[in-house]
Amino acid sequence: MHANVKRILVCSAWPYGSGVPHLGNLIGCLLSGDAFTRFYRLAGYEVLHVSGTDAHGTKIEYEAQRLGLTPAELAARVHEEIVRVLQAFEVAIDNYTTTESPVHKEFVTQLFREMEQNGYIFAKDEERAFCQSCGRFLADRFIVGTCPKCGYPYAQGNQCDACGALLEPELLLSPRCAFCGSQEVVRRPTRHWYLDLEKLAPRLLEYVRSRDFQGNVKLFTQRMIEEGLRPRAVTRDLAWGIPAPFRGAEGKVIYVWVEAVLGYVSATIEYFRRRGEEERWKDFWFGDEVWQIYTQGKDNIPFHTVILPALLLASGRPFHLPDQISATEYLSWEGGEQFSKTRRIGVFADEALELLPAVYWRFYLFYNRPETKDAEFSWEEFDKAVNAVLVDNIANFVHRVLSYVWTRYRGVVPDRPTAAEVRERVVGAREEAWSAVRAGQLAPALRAAVRLAEFGNRFFQARAPWQTGDAEAVASAVHLVKALAILLDPFVPMVSREIYGLLGVREPRLVELERDCAGVRLTAQPRPLLAHVDIADLKRRYAMMKEEGLISLEEFQRVDLRVARIVHAEEIPGAEKLLKLLLDLGDRQVQVVAGIRKHYKPEELRGRLVAMVANLKPAVIRGVRSEGMILAASDGTLALVGPDREVEPGTRIR
Repeated sequence: MHANVKRILVCSAWPYGSGVPHLGNLIGCLLSGDAFTRFYRLAGYEVLHVSGTDAHGTKIEYEAQRLGLTPAELAARVHEEIVRVLQAFEVAIDNYTTTESPVHKEFVTQLFREMEQNGYIFAKDEERAFCQSCGRFLADRFIVGTCPKCGYPYAQGNQCDACGALLEPELLLSPRCAFCGSQEVVRRPTRHWYLDLEKLAPRLLEYVRSRDFQGNVKLFTQRMIEEGLRPRAVTRDLAWGIPAPFRGAEGKVIYVWVEAVLGYVSATIEYFRRRGEEERWKDFWFGDEVWQIYTQGKDNIPFHTVILPALLLASGRPFHLPDQISATEYLSWEGGEQFSKTRRIGVFADEALELLPAVYWRFYLFYNRPETKDAEFSWEEFDKAVNAVLVDNIANFVHRVLSYVWTRYRGVVPDRPTAAEVRERVVGAREEAWSAVRAGQLAPALRAAVRLAEFGNRFFQARAPWQTGDAEAVASAVHLVKALAILLDPFVPMVSREIYGLLGVREPRLVELERDCAGVRLTAQPRPLLAHVDIADLKRRYAMMKEEGLISLEEFQRVDLRVARIVHAEEIPGAEKLLKLLLDLGDRQVQVVAGIRKHYKPEELRGRLVAMVANLKPAVIRGVRSEGMILAASDGTLALVGPDREVEPGTRIR
């Protein structure tokens, strides 16, 4: 980092608007951005932290259709949930916005027009993957297949999650539609607009060589460049997203990843516009007095080291380009399984808060942040980090020291200077943590604080002031407590806030670490900072949470599923979605109200065999008695479920 840097811009990767992030997402993006923000503020820099919900793209459209919602409805709902999670986890973020923001749409549209004017966007007629069964083009996550690079069988149309390769749908081997599972994938002619990465290659290479990228960031970026920078499509045949602003591109949208990464700029613009400082955003995007830090998982590295710089360069404006990419490896669940809400695997951010306060999750995730290799969550490691380190080593040391001051010295720290060995340890821990943070690493910074607490415990026990009356040891121990509060602030701010309050620290800064605490009066009687976590009980509650909504085999067997024939169907006046059906069950006829009017005409249904729940408690719907429920599948369009051959009405479904 240059000596003339005055401002820090922290850019956390944007969570998808399809669902709440899991623990791996959280530590890879927003929690890490939070820690960098807090640490650089402690160092005295002006810091701005921006991110937001990625509301566009095929993932949102796919999930919305599965849930029977519009993409806008799903993205807005998830955005609100994520905001609540960030507040509960106490993530320090100045602007958490969304790609549906008018400011974002305006900026993206303007920038792509500039790129086109500068000759970096061109149109190309081509054939693209098309599902004959669904009747749609299969962009990005709409298509799944085998990665041509590494052989991973579940690669998606835009990227392989296993090896990180950027892909196009047409490159996948054995492709299939993500919606219907059909392998009837053909190619249909269409036109798309491309970013000419090949034309930008010399300037991109110059940029990459000017940055000291480390570890996985360097490996991913070098691999992409060595394989050759080919033009990258920036439009998609989709309805949901930001309309492509090019002539002849009606009905197409900007590819989600090349518009989402521009959200860092638009979020900065939006933040200062709300404050009435229209031009101040430029202080964070132009010139060399700013240092930009990006936090994300390793699968997003190429989009931040190649795609984002390419977009900014192509605009023709002298944007400041990313300086540091702090990318985590993958965090998976026990046994190496990927987090999945639908398969009830792993803890998601909202679930974590139901199980325990955020302070425990924050500490565990930072202490075990996967910075050099993929990691697995384990209850054993959680127990060690939370109970052995956070509670026993840190929290108990703080409480022990401050309680001793309260009882032995009536709440006033002895007027003695800090012991030289303590001062040396405090300065050493600060330098170790600061060095790690500047290198883009957070776990080593936290562990520097942990080692300081370990030293504090040994020091206090060895000097035993309760036996010797050693006032210097007490004053030195309180100095250690204050130092711990400051060094822990980026990771568990709720703990630091409690200590600040007791010691009367109003504006914590790293420089404060060197000042002793002689004569400081405690503001209140200390209380235990944290309680132990009963891991056995936590695992039990986690298991119960995952079993919620599941039914036993015995409960399922109580459901009477039978084949019925539709004898008669008619519309219900005033109910635009409902039809009244008369069903033959062999030994009796029943009346059912079904919400299928928009998908079927009454005359299409008569004589059709369908599956139904025959022992459902009767209900009155819009004044009509309904004595069961017919079954249907929905991928946006309803499809009635029934036998694939003629069977007798009333036949039991097993």
